[in-house]
Amino acid sequence: QKLRAVASDRAGGWYITTPASALNVSAAGRNRTVATCEECRGIALSPDSGALFLADYGNHKILRAEVATGAVTTFAGSDERGDADGVGGAAE
Repeated sequence: QKLRAVASDRAGGWYITTPASALNVSAAGRNRTVATCEECRGIALSPDSGALFLADYGNHKILRAEVATGAVTTFAGSDERGDADGVGGAAE
């Protein structure tokens, strides 16, 4: 698989995006899928490493994945390509 982006957290873990998913590799070497998306392009961690933000290019969204629970929500975007300034689903 092709790697798209890499970020690290304060605990020594790594987050890696491939075209279809975001993966977590813990400091102990355990792997898990954090989120799936359609063509993940970018990745960022919140300052406290509690949330992971993913650029889901294929769905025109920014996803927020809670690191502790794995819950994934749409942070911005609405599945539509555009350039509208807005909050949440109103952003395109």
